[in-house]
Amino acid sequence: MFRVLRGGCNTRHPSSFFCTRPNGINNYLILIIKTPAIFAIEEHETKIPPGTAVVMPPHVPYYYSNPNGEYMDDWLHFDFPADAFAIEELLTPGTLFPVSDMELFAPYIRQLVWENTYISAPMRDDNVDHLMYILLNHMSAAFHQRDPADSYNLYQSALQGIRIAMQSSLYNPLSADEVAKQIGISKSHFQHLYTQQFGISFQQDYIQMRINYAKDLLETSSLSLEQIAEICGYSNEVHFYRQFKSCVEMTPARYRKHFHNQM
Repeated sequence: MFRVLRGGCNTRHPSSFFCTRPNGINNYLILIIKTPAIFAIEEHETKIPPGTAVVMPPHVPYYYSNPNGEYMDDWLHFDFPADAFAIEELLTPGTLFPVSDMELFAPYIRQLVWENTYISAPMRDDNVDHLMYILLNHMSAAFHQRDPADSYNLYQSALQGIRIAMQSSLYNPLSADEVAKQIGISKSHFQHLYTQQFGISFQQDYIQMRINYAKDLLETSSLSLEQIAEICGYSNEVHFYRQFKSCVEMTPARYRKHFHNQM
């Protein structure tokens, strides 16, 4: 069972801030460092850029600061029984590594602090365990993808948010022009980044989302084909029929009949 001690998000310190732990601490510490900094582990000093993470194990000396300006990070102190979990199976504690999305971890840290402070046991303990596993799994994924050339994408969070928004706007689809302007890049750059991030083009992804939703409605509802076409964002039934048949290799009506005959 994990034990959360304390934590914070977007914690800021002035340039005079210098955190030194000559004997380490008695628990684990997660740091997501959001400004340039100097970080030393057992006196081995390194200059690090924003978007650097580390999980410090107990009793290891370290210090860090940003002598050139404000220092900011997300952080979490935690512990767990030695026989309950092996963090070494996920990553190497005490190793600095880049994270492509600094904001990925904050919601989990924020919720862990909330659960630990305001929620009563046993719900609190279960929630903390689940959230810690998710947080550490995400950190493990970043740790094992440490080549910035392969992993870094400045717009990763924005693209993820757009893809979720797309699933909620099938009736009135977003345009590539609209979302490109939203994140402040050109349409062609956005389309390139989207394909690079998800392995499918923006347009093809939207088509696949519509068809998948249409299949679900054909399977589970008694809505007419005209209604389903409208709900899925098609301006007319003919376009819906043609695109559905192209993707599924049968018409919507035949798909509905085939599905119910298989039940």
